[in-house]
Amino acid sequence: MKDLIVRPIISGEENDWNTLMAKRHYLGFHCLSGRNLKYVALLNGQWVALIGWGTAALKCSPRDRWINWSDEQKYERLQYITNNQRFLILPGVSIKNLASRVLALNVKRLSANWETVYGHPIVMVETFMDHSRFKAICYRAAGWVPLGMTTGYGRTGGIYYYHGQSKTVLVKPLLKNAATILSAPFLPSELTGGERAMVDLNTVSIESKGGLLDYLALLKDSRKKRGIRHSQISILAVAICALLSGARCFLSIGEWAACLNQEIKRMDQK
Repeated sequence: MKDLIVRPIISGEENDWNTLMAKRHYLGFHCLSGRNLKYVALLNGQWVALIGWGTAALKCSPRDRWINWSDEQKYERLQYITNNQRFLILPGVSIKNLASRVLALNVKRLSANWETVYGHPIVMVETFMDHSRFKAICYRAAGWVPLGMTTGYGRTGGIYYYHGQSKTVLVKPLLKNAATILSAPFLPSELTGGERAMVDLNTVSIESKGGLLDYLALLKDSRKKRGIRHSQISILAVAICALLSGARCFLSIGEWAACLNQEIKRMDQK
């Protein structure tokens, strides 16, 4: 299948993509949720498969346990995961290993395409497989890993409802340490779009005994007490961490600080 190409759809192809997916996919099709990309696979110039990616599921217990992130981290970093919401091998196409090959080629270029369109890369992909219909053979062959089962709930219009049909959760990390990255206190600059970091802040001793906060506590605060809103320790800690993360000016330090979650912002108050 050296002539197999998987690419994003181009102008003028979306109506055909939508129509085929609506008519031929067992779930039908209305739209992909949230930020999304649509792909077509071509073999010798002919359409053979369609793939659709959308926003990752807000609630997915097997995935969340595997990543081991906090709720706050999940809300802030869910954008770095995308969900394979539709995958269709077109009728009349029967080629051995086609599905797994299409998946592999699509995932290989997905993060770069996502960054071009939405301004940031993807760390991991996920999908939910109806095991009463499919065995997920093509996903497993393409390197996807099963994590467990959903609880049988769905979401429509922001409202969760019980439908009783559990599905298999499969994921594929696009970086070998994806779970560690997503659950770490600080995200790497490669994801946030900042300057290249001087060091990985996740390896810096900050709150532990003898760490950065302890050293900063030794400094005299010469500010007048009136009008003080933040401790000197927190201001200096944020500025130092921002500089180590690649910030190069006051504006970029402020932008870096604005992206911190509340738990980290409160670290000098513990």
